[in-house]
Amino acid sequence: MQDNAPNPRVLLTKSFIDSHDRAIATIALALRDAAMEVVLIDYEQPEDVVTVALQEDVDIIGLSFMSGGQVETTQKIVAELKRRGVDDLPLVVGGVIRPFDVPPLEEAGVREIFRGGAPLADVVATFQRLAKAYRGYA
Repeated sequence: MQDNAPNPRVLLTKSFIDSHDRAIATIALALRDAAMEVVLIDYEQPEDVVTVALQEDVDIIGLSFMSGGQVETTQKIVAELKRRGVDDLPLVVGGVIRPFDVPPLEEAGVREIFRGGAPLADVVATFQRLAKAYRGYA
């Protein structure tokens, strides 16, 4: 980011029923180490994600899925973003993403999908690029 650009604010989130959190914690640390402000939450309802994103004035949302349900949940989050007038807020999805779930996630508007094993450097660079573009520092 440019010298005058603020550090990106990131919301990372996973469902409260998903007990696997090692990957999202690793991503959170990598983003923090890259000078991003990270808000990390578990959500009960998809709408909770948008509420926190707006309250925290984030530049990007990262959703983690380890237990399935990614397409339906992501579609609900995208619908809520549209309802609240922030449908341009970048959305990134990662975790255990089945190949046949990639097209409907892309159709929903997800900007990037990271399946298991993605290099941390690629994840960090993507978050930086999308946050920079969202705030107009491209």
